[in-house]
Amino acid sequence: MSSSFFDTMPRVISHRGACGHAPENTLASFKAAADLGAKSIEIDGMVTADNQVVICHDSSVNRCTNGQGAVLLKTLEEVRALDAGSKFDPKFEGEKIPTLQELIDALVEFNMSVNFEIKPTAGWQVETTLKIIEDLNKSLPDTVPLLFSSFNIEALEVAYKHAPEIERGYLTEAVPVDWERRLKAVGAASLHCHHSFATTELIKAVQDAGIRFLVYTVNNPEDGKRLLDWGVDAIITDYPDRMFEFV
Repeated sequence: MSSSFFDTMPRVISHRGACGHAPENTLASFKAAADLGAKSIEIDGMVTADNQVVICHDSSVNRCTNGQGAVLLKTLEEVRALDAGSKFDPKFEGEKIPTLQELIDALVEFNMSVNFEIKPTAGWQVETTLKIIEDLNKSLPDTVPLLFSSFNIEALEVAYKHAPEIERGYLTEAVPVDWERRLKAVGAASLHCHHSFATTELIKAVQDAGIRFLVYTVNNPEDGKRLLDWGVDAIITDYPDRMFEFV
């Protein structure tokens, strides 16, 4: 389906587009990331009531739009009618929650790779993951490097079973003691943890096991420099422009 994510992965990955500069997971945010010079973005995907993939982080639309309620209880038409920009800044009024095809078009236009976090509503892990795989198989060009990641183990298990050719990242906050067993169980090629839990010893142990070590969400330049100096494979940040000088 796509080329290896890690073959081209930069050490700075832009979070939900460039969500320090534009409303998260919107076309404006994807363009902002590209304009700042990002070569890879992290985004979140889930499905609507009519089983359409949209790019959205929360299971509800409450935080980021002028609407209320669960994404899974709204049709694509209802989701697309919402304003996903004004809460960030009035100048972004009219921004929409993007469709998967709009994301793909942006990735192609801006020549970026994507860390696609599978973000299912609880209880809808299997259906969400299968639909995302199906649609990406149909529409994502082979030239766009793709990494799946998720906090949800069942989503990673489904991805491993049904799309083993797509690399997977294991998302966690703190790193569990049995991280190696957990990653092996889902065939994960990378571990992504909150940056506050990273240590030099842990980074080395994970990398010595042949696993990439990524950290999120790193917005303080001093933290970014320290973590990159420690040798993390990549940092995920809302402000990629703050981090480029350290790579």
